[in-house]
Amino acid sequence: MWTRDLLKMNAKQVLRNNYWMALLVAFVASLLAGGSSNIGPTLTFNYTTGSDHYNYQYGYDRAVLPYFGAVAAAAFGFVLIAMVVGVLFSVFVSNPVTVGKCRYFMESRVGNAPFSSLFSAFGDPAYRNVVKVMFMKNLFIFLWSLLFVIPGIYKAYQYRMVDYLMAENPYMTYQRALELSRQMTDGEKFNIFILELSFFGWLFLGALACGIGVFFVNPYIEATFAELYAALRAKAFATGMTDASELSDFMRY
Repeated sequence: MWTRDLLKMNAKQVLRNNYWMALLVAFVASLLAGGSSNIGPTLTFNYTTGSDHYNYQYGYDRAVLPYFGAVAAAAFGFVLIAMVVGVLFSVFVSNPVTVGKCRYFMESRVGNAPFSSLFSAFGDPAYRNVVKVMFMKNLFIFLWSLLFVIPGIYKAYQYRMVDYLMAENPYMTYQRALELSRQMTDGEKFNIFILELSFFGWLFLGALACGIGVFFVNPYIEATFAELYAALRAKAFATGMTDASELSDFMRY
């Protein structure tokens, strides 16, 4: 049985030995696996009354209409390409980096993990399988979110351990990863939500420093959730959900 205080205490103990490396890993991971951009140009049109103004404006609109059409088509094409590139980057780079981040923080529990653990998922054939499993996880969450927001959130918590499972066993099939994560989070989802909520104060304080402080809090959060996975993993072993043939601990592979 785990408690928030126990997880956080263990996380602080781990970070006491390698905080700056953990900070670097969390920072690089946030750059490669996070972030967003907004493209939202705004056009304002002013209309005047009167026949002279109307005739001039009508002729002007006819003259510039093809120009605006070309600009709109180019803008749409640019946005479409940007979206496709963003999705591909997320699937083939961001998701594997997220798995590598989980592996780093799990390895840190038992020793000084190298920075290269962040990119441990980029290996063949493990890389292809990691990409597939993470894609399927996100796809299922997205499809459930299309029904209503709540089912999507529920599934996100249900599949919360998939990232760590892939970090420990990058050859696990997506069916098994989703199934095992569902089993591990059964009866734990609300507690996980409360654990996340308990970091709100830290994130708020970090945001006060122009958001810079958040980067210093991230290692603490990541280390705590690594402790959560360790606790749920121990529970899975104790209840027969899995065994050492499937999850062989976080040794370098």
